[in-house]
Amino acid sequence: MALYRNPQDKRVFVPTKSGGVVLNFGHPIAWTILVCTTVVPFVIVAVVTLMVVL
Repeated sequence: MALYRNPQDKRVFVPTKSGGVVLNFGHPIAWTILVCTTVVPFVIVAVVTLMVVL
């Protein structure tokens, strides 16, 4: 599935035909949402896991 990127569209969450929503990666807030909900938690889990194992 291709990322939705339209810098002229000012919406962050764009409705799809199937009834869901996608992030508009042409909007800088979408990148912030992605980082805060996926990258940061992954780094926290990885660090804690390494601390427990080592």
